[in-house]
Amino acid sequence: MVLLASDYDKSRFLKADDFDGEHKFRIKTVTEEAVGAGANKEKKLVVWFTNDDRGLVLNKTNNRVLRGAFGDDTAGWAGKIVIVFSMPTEMAGKMVQGLRVRIPPPKHGGATTAATKPPKPSGNGQTAVAKPKAQPVQDDELNESDDVEPPPAQADFDDEISY
Repeated sequence: MVLLASDYDKSRFLKADDFDGEHKFRIKTVTEEAVGAGANKEKKLVVWFTNDDRGLVLNKTNNRVLRGAFGDDTAGWAGKIVIVFSMPTEMAGKMVQGLRVRIPPPKHGGATTAATKPPKPSGNGQTAVAKPKAQPVQDDELNESDDVEPPPAQADFDDEISY
């Protein structure tokens, strides 16, 4: 076993400097940890992942995102997928890089059927309504006593409109 001094210089927690894009993680567990030093030490939630040894200390923003997506009981977060990324944020009046989480969109499995497809809008932006197909009429279905009238003509369009 090789003992490297640099291994002892690594943080237990993810930092914004560790990121050069988005990283997808699967949550393993959530614990409460004392984070900080001296008078700044406070209890925070830390999310641990199956695909990284470091944890993500949750600030209020990230806590609310995860709680909103997965519920208040952190035991239910296990197995969920999150995306962690770095972005500029304000801290103590200064702009610094901070970590944020987002929830990836759900994967759509299988092909969509016509019944599940949303109706297409017509040219005017309204949803088109399917017109019923005309059923052919058999000669023996009509009797001479049936009054078959042609449909009424459209209303006259020669009305004058005053502007």
